[in-house]
Amino acid sequence: MILGNESTSRTPSGYKVAAMSYAKLEDVAERLRPLLPLVAGSGGNRIDAWRTLEITLRKAGYEYRSEEIASLDDCAAFTIPERRLIVLREDVYDGVTEENVFSRSTVIHELSHIVLEHAVTLQRGPIGQHRFFEDSEWQAKALTAAIMMPLAVCRSVASAFDLAQLCGTSVQAATYRLDRLVKDGVIPAKASSSGLFD
Repeated sequence: MILGNESTSRTPSGYKVAAMSYAKLEDVAERLRPLLPLVAGSGGNRIDAWRTLEITLRKAGYEYRSEEIASLDDCAAFTIPERRLIVLREDVYDGVTEENVFSRSTVIHELSHIVLEHAVTLQRGPIGQHRFFEDSEWQAKALTAAIMMPLAVCRSVASAFDLAQLCGTSVQAATYRLDRLVKDGVIPAKASSSGLFD
């Protein structure tokens, strides 16, 4: 799971769900974020993915288990909503305890599927034809980015590197997030030597 860019794939990678716009996903993130634990000393910028998994999701009735890497070689994690279960690859779980960027975003991605009430998150590949804003994976990625990199922080940073450092994401994810917000006119472009953002 990467907080990626839909332009790297010509077709949606999930299954069809009810359409959601970026604006609606931003609204969901703004309402959800205050309910999530933050990493101490992060200035209120970084979601604590370990506590989200261990405490917040358990309070919501979800359990998790980790599986050996070999048994989950095609994905990092998945959620089975009807069993209220999140399954993580063991390296992803270990990474959450170490504040690994990929592991953190994987936990928040699975939380996003739960919040958006996606019913078949293990499904890989599109079922029928649908657009990105109707795609379960696109929506979960967009919501993950909005949760992990809130608008207020995006508006205050000078570069994608700064955003990644403050929020605990990859520079690639931060770059995509900022570029998307500029493209949609949500935040102004900031000139730099390498483009809109460093």
